[in-house]
Amino acid sequence: MQGDNDRPDPAREGLEHLRGAAHEMIAAARSMLDACEELLDDPRAGETLTSVVGTVARLVGGITGLVPSGASADRDDEGPRVQRVKIS
Repeated sequence: MQGDNDRPDPAREGLEHLRGAAHEMIAAARSMLDACEELLDDPRAGETLTSVVGTVARLVGGITGLVPSGASADRDDEGPRVQRVKIS
């Protein structure tokens, strides 16, 4: 079995890929923790982020038709959202 060292070992390759993925996940978690720490240190950044997320949600909702334009989720003056139709 002279050429066995030249053959790829699927298990070893799989472990190397998993190891690399684990390092990437750790780096991503560190980055998220840094971002969270910055938000805690600067309250204005949190307000800005909240505003941006809200604007994007409204835009996406308007584009997809899931939320009618100008609609507000906080409105309590609207009637029931489900209309029952009697069929006789």
